Amino acid sequence: MIKFFRKIRQNLLMENKTGKYFKYAIGEILLVIIGILIAVSINGWNEDRKLANEEQALLKDLKQEMELNLKSLEKVIAQHEESLKAAEEMMKLFDDRDTFNKMPVETFWELCGKMETNSTYDPQSGILNSLINSGRLNLFSNKELKYLLASFKELTVDAFEDTHAIQRERPTLMHQTYLGGYEKKNGEIISYNSKQRYDNEEFRLYTWLYFIVTRRGGLKEERDLKQELEKIINLINQEIKE
Repeated sequence: MIKFFRKIRQNLLMENKTGKYFKYAIGEILLVIIGILIAVSINGWNEDRKLANEEQALLKDLKQEMELNLKSLEKVIAQHEESLKAAEEMMKLFDDRDTFNKMPVETFWELCGKMETNSTYDPQSGILNSLINSGRLNLFSNKELKYLLASFKELTVDAFEDTHAIQRERPTLMHQTYLGGYEKKNGEIISYNSKQRYDNEEFRLYTWLYFIVTRRGGLKEERDLKQELEKIINLINQEIKE
C-alpha cells in the first residue's frame, strides 16, 4: 500500500503537476491521521470492553459474597431476637414468683441459655477487601454502590458494638451469678440449682442492662445493617447485565 502511494507521488512529480502533488500529499496525510484515529478508537473500545467484562465478573463474585453475608446476618439477628424474647420472659418472671416456683429447673435453665446466647457476626470480605486494596473498586460505575461497599466494614463494626459489649462482660457476669447456684453443706458443694440465680441482684441487673437495653439497641443497628446489605445486593443486581 505504501509503495502504491509512493508511485502515485512520483508520477505526479514527473508530470510536473506540483499543485496536484501537494493536494494529493495533504490527502494522504489526512488518510494517515484518520487511520490513526480509527486505530486509537478501536484500541479504546477494546480496552473499554475489557474493563466492562472485568467489572461484570467482579460484580458477580461480589454478589455471591454479599448474599452469603446476608444469610449469615439474618441467622444472627434471629438468634438475638430469641435472646431478647427470653430476657423479656425473664423480666416478667421476676415479678411472678408463683410462676417461677412452679417452673421446673430444666425450663429455667433453658430460658437462661436462650437469653445468654450471644452470636457474633464475622462476614466474608475476601473479595471486597481485594477490590478496595487493589483500587479495582473504581471499576464500578455506580457511585452509590462504590460508597456503600467502601463503608461496609465500618457499618458492620458500628452495628455490632453492642453485641461485642455483651461478649466482653458476659463471661464475668455469668460466672458471678452462676456461683450463687451452688448448694453447700459443711463447706462442701452438694448440688447445683440454677434457680438460685433468680434472687441474685446482679443476675437481675445483668438481665435488664445487657439482654434488654443493650440487646434492643444492638438489634436496631443490626436490622439497619441488613437493610444496607440488601441495598448493596439490589444495586449489584441492577449493574449485572444478563
